[in-house]
Formats: sequence, C-alpha cells, structure tokens
Amino acid sequence: METKKYFIKLRDKLKKFSKEYYNSTPSIADSEYDSLKKEFDYLLSKNPEFKQFDNLGIGTSPSSKFQKFRHYEQMLSLSNSFSIDDSKEFFDKASNFLKKQTSNYIFNVDCKIDGVSLSIIYKNNKLFKAVTRGDGEVGEDITENVLSIKGIPKILKYCKSDLIEIRGEVFFFRHDFEILNKKFEKKNQFSNPRNAASGSLRQINSQITRGRPLRFIPHGYGKFSYKEEFLNFEEFLSFCKKNNFDQTGYARKFTSLKNIYDYISDIEKQRSSINFDIDGMVIKISDLNLQRMLGSTNKFPRWAIASKFSSEEALTQVEKIELQVGRTGAITPVARLIPINIGGVIVSNATLHNFDEIIRKDIRVNDFVWVKRAGDVIPYVSKVDIERRKKFSKKFIVPKKCLCGSKIIKIEGETVQRCSASKNKCKYQNLETFKHFVSKKAMNIDGLGEKLIEKFIKLNLISNKLDIYKLENHKDKIIKLEGFGEKSFQNLIESINVSKVTSLSRYLFSLGLRYLGENNSELISSYFKNKTRFKYSIQSKKLREELENIDGLGEKAISSFINYFSDQSNLDESFKILDIIEIKETQDDKISLNKSILFTGTLQKMSRDRAKELAKKKGYKIASNVSKNLDILVSGDKSGSKLKKAKDLKINILNEKEFLNLIN
Repeated sequence: METKKYFIKLRDKLKKFSKEYYNSTPSIADSEYDSLKKEFDYLLSKNPEFKQFDNLGIGTSPSSKFQKFRHYEQMLSLSNSFSIDDSKEFFDKASNFLKKQTSNYIFNVDCKIDGVSLSIIYKNNKLFKAVTRGDGEVGEDITENVLSIKGIPKILKYCKSDLIEIRGEVFFFRHDFEILNKKFEKKNQFSNPRNAASGSLRQINSQITRGRPLRFIPHGYGKFSYKEEFLNFEEFLSFCKKNNFDQTGYARKFTSLKNIYDYISDIEKQRSSINFDIDGMVIKISDLNLQRMLGSTNKFPRWAIASKFSSEEALTQVEKIELQVGRTGAITPVARLIPINIGGVIVSNATLHNFDEIIRKDIRVNDFVWVKRAGDVIPYVSKVDIERRKKFSKKFIVPKKCLCGSKIIKIEGETVQRCSASKNKCKYQNLETFKHFVSKKAMNIDGLGEKLIEKFIKLNLISNKLDIYKLENHKDKIIKLEGFGEKSFQNLIESINVSKVTSLSRYLFSLGLRYLGENNSELISSYFKNKTRFKYSIQSKKLREELENIDGLGEKAISSFINYFSDQSNLDESFKILDIIEIKETQDDKISLNKSILFTGTLQKMSRDRAKELAKKKGYKIASNVSKNLDILVSGDKSGSKLKKAKDLKINILNEKEFLNLIN
C-alpha cells in the first residue's frame, strides 16, 4: 500500500480506536493505542507533505469520565530518527534555526520507555494534580489514581519552585505485568505492558489502580516557576533523584552523535534483558536555555528526538490483496495477512505502497512474506520467501479499473495511480470526502460516522456536502433506521447545528483539497479573516496574486485551491454552505494590530526562520512579497530588489536591531 494512503487509513482508525483504547475497551484485542500513535507520528516526521491530512492532533480528546485540566504548557510528542544521519540532520536544523555554525551540543540520552505519558504538578512542594496527556493541551485529572504509584513522591523536599510540572511515563515492570495478567481469564488479558498501564491508570475506581504495581519515571518537565531550578538536563535528573523520583539508570551525557549511537547500539542489544519495555532512546540538547530558544513546532520540540530501535520482522502468508480508494482518487493496494505477532502487536494488514512496489518485489496471493514494522510501528512486506512459493502461484495483475468501475490512470511524475472518475462519480472517493468533511478537525459533526454516511447515501438523503445541513427535513425516514430513534435523531441534528459555528480554517480544511491541509488552511484563513472577504476574493481575477503573497503557501496548494473554486458547482455549493454556517472572524490580540512583515537579506544575530518565529509570536503576518499592503520590511545584509521596491513604495524599513527593539 502506498504510504500516503496508509497514513489516511491510519488516521481514520485512530479516530475509532483511540477513545476505546484510552478507556481500556479496545474493540480489537491487540491493536494498542501506542502502536497507532507512534505510527502516526513516524509518518508525519518522514513525510512532511502528509500534514495536509493530519486532523488528529496529539494524543486523544480527554474522556468525559474524568475532570478536564488544561496543561500549563502543551505536552508534545517527539520526532523520530532511524539512523545517525536522521539525527544529524535534525540537530543541524536546530543549528540553522539558532544561526549556529556547528552542532556542538552537550546531549543527554536516556531510554524511551514504552508507557503512558503523565504530568505530575506540584504546588508549594505538595502534589497538586496528576494529568494525562489528553490531546496535548487538555488532559484528564486522575490525581486520585496516582497516589500509590511507585516513584511519585507526594512532597518535594528540595524544590524552590512554587509550581512545577514533572513529566514522565507510567509503566509496568515486565515481571509485574506477567503476574497481573495471570489474574485474568485469557480472553480478558492485556496484550502488552503498555496497554495494561493505560487501562490501569485510567480507572474510574481508584482502588483498582492502587491495587496494580504501576511505576513512574520522569523524562522531562513542563512549567516551573523558579527559572534556575535546573539549568540543564543533568541538573534536572539530579533534582529528581534528590526528590525521590525513580530513574532508568541508563541516562548518559555525550558531545558526539557517533558516541551516542554506539551507546544506543549497546542498549538495543540489552533491550530484552531490561525490566521494562523500551522502543528506542531519547536524545536531548541538555542546555535549557537552548531548549527555550529552539522552542517547538506544533507537535515536536526542536531540541529532542527519539532514536528508534531497528524493526522486528516475522513470517506470515498473504491471504489476499485488496484495493483502497482515497478521497483524491489514489488507489492503494493492501496485503491482508494471516495475523502474526510482531514485537507484541498483532499484525493482519501490511502496506504494499503502490503497484510498482508489488511488481518489483513480485508479491503474490498465498505467498509467504517477511513483514516488518518500520520503527516498530508501520507493517510492510520486506521480501517474499520464494522457496515456500506454491507452483500454481500466479503473478499479481495490476488492475485497469477502480473499484467503482472507472479507468485507473497514472499521472506523470507521480508513483501513485488514481481513479479517473470525479468524486461525484466514484462512490469510494465520495464516501471518503464525506468522512473527511465531518471529521473532528474539519466541520466536527459528532455522531455522523462512516456507516451512517453510507446509509444516508444509499437512501439518497445526501449526495453532496450541502445535503448534510438538510437532514432535519428527513426525520421520518431517519428515525426508522436500525439503531436510531427520536433521541438519536435529535442528537445528530444538534451536532450538525453546533458545527455551523466554526472557523474559516476548519471550513477550508473540510473541503479535502489536495495540498490544502490543516496548516495551509490556517494560512489562507489568517489572510482572508472573514467569509465576506473570502467570498469576494475567490471570485476575484487577482486571487492568484493574493494567494502568492501568503508566506508559506506553495504553488501546489495555490493551484489546488484555484482549480477547486474555478468549478462553478463547487463555488455554488461553497457559497450556499457559507450562507448557512457562521464563520468566527480571526482575531488578533497581539501588539502587531494585524500588520504584515517581510524579512530580506542576511540577519546577523539570528536566522530568518528564528526572526519569523519571533514575529509570529507577536501576532505579525509574514508576507512573502513587497506590495503596497506590506507594513514593515526588515532588511539585513545584502538586501536586494525587495529593499529597493520597499523604498519606492515608502514602506517602513527596519534593520535587525530596530526589529528586535520593536518586538521586545
């Protein structure tokens, strides 16, 4: 299966399984939440273009079973590395961001425990809250459940901060997990220690949690009020030790990536003998001041990366090869396998990437194949065991038609093959389009899932996005559906009505355009601000010129956007939906008062990326071209034509020092 298609299918699976998983009621016995989450993070880190399909976020929405608590600082995930070259590239980017000439850092390396992330908050040295990761911004208050966990002190004896967050992993020692599992019938046993930790930690009855031998080891920190509590990661570990937190015992300090990877290789060889599950090592820049300067993306810190261990593999048999169709028409082959355990996870499907990959590896139905999980996460067929192949085996024939019956085409320059039919004529694309439109980070229509959408399509209740907002007119038909009734109908209509109050970025993302993911939708919405200006602009002859002035918006996204609204039917439907929904205007509460800024030339004290980051934090819009609408041009050394044009247009021009004075 093509990686992109697998990523999209994984996203849909995560939506279904994550809530079940975090409530310890997985519908598929061995599909642990951690493998799915790490799978998602790995694909994003390796394929930045997949951000357009990322409507999952970090973690999962907090359960209504627990009180919610907003983190003082967002709990992020980690970018993944699979080689020393990956890590070198990562830290070289950090150097470029800081405008350092070399990557000569002091690093701290420690085990990446395969557990459940938890933030422990202390106020005035007393345990105040214990909060799950949740969606990274809001977690669940499970304070009562952690009071008996080994490694979590109730009082800090050596701490100068009035408030401090200690973050780490909750997990089981392997032998404790085995003892716990023996207490359950086989059908009710946990598939692995991580799943057991998740289920045990988030029990409504805290007595159940207290009866299970969970442990906690810190791996980092969130907010702390006394800024000199610790100045580097070694001092943090010393702080933890003095305050009776447990530690892995494997943390080491290095100045060379080569030495780091020698150490990681040694730990990987010891992996099976370590008394808790680890799936890699975490490499951090130790200096906290550098960490603060580097900051983070919307998901990952720029100063830490997870170095993943080599993948495990197992032999199984291909039962059949199926096709899947995405909302953009991408056709992706998937191998359905006889289920096999790989690294504690039951794998029954494997990506075949694309048709070229099947032909290259000569993968056939009934073949015995070696399946790996890249980074212990993504299942894929690495090779065929030719010696086991049956004589009657037939080569896979690349299909000429989509599942809908339309011709499959291959676009020049693309590996993936696509259905030639439009979304309206291919029911598989159409279904995926509807699923995306109602998804959490799009229009967020809770309760309108895949099966219900399929029913509504078969009943001719919906044939386009606009029809979703007319479902209230079909009450008599809907309440007669199996599993439906008056209350279910009212809940659905209420959810649809709630979705009508949204943001322009959500609406744009809901359209499901190629190259127009969450980030690009946000860029466009920040530029247009409200639906009145947006509706006017998408009909303007100067639309391309306006879009090209949006910093960070690429040509593919611009063309995709323009092509979509060039279609009169798309334009008509969009206008009708925009008339129905209420778009909350993008507000700026920063000092910039909605001003735009552009950087040109070479800055001396920082990189341009760093300067843009600082400007964004103050609320400035980053422009990409000089025009009469530009408010400020920051000019560095060797500024060229942009500086001359700005002078001609009498735009406010600042040097680097003046810019720093402005934002400070």
